[in-house]
Amino acid sequence: MEKFGEVLGWIAAVCFFIAVSNIFVKGFFKNVVVKMPKSCVFRSIYQYFMKLVVRYHRYFGMAAGTFALVHLCWQTANVRVSYSGIFVAALMAVTAVLGIAIAYGRKADIVKIHRPAALIILAAIIFHMITKI
Repeated sequence: MEKFGEVLGWIAAVCFFIAVSNIFVKGFFKNVVVKMPKSCVFRSIYQYFMKLVVRYHRYFGMAAGTFALVHLCWQTANVRVSYSGIFVAALMAVTAVLGIAIAYGRKADIVKIHRPAALIILAAIIFHMITKI
């Protein structure tokens, strides 16, 4: 029982890490790749990779939120309550709502909150994985 909940948590974490890689992929492109000549093979491959990450970012974010919710419910019902896990799940829910608002609303204003929130979640997930309190 406990292992299944752990697997759900790891799936949520991997999906979240892929979703949050969007920030780092764009940052690397902006600071490094864009300075390369347009004829550079690495640049064209990286642009294709970046396009995939950006295109599927929202789906990995949705999967992360879904698996995190299922993980939270499973762990609470079958194993134990983890306060750091509840904190991560709440932050993920807020960030998901912000992501939905970005998709359907004013991007520039909300992105300034959505990205730092994702980085805070990243730190909170690592804390949760280490401490499990």
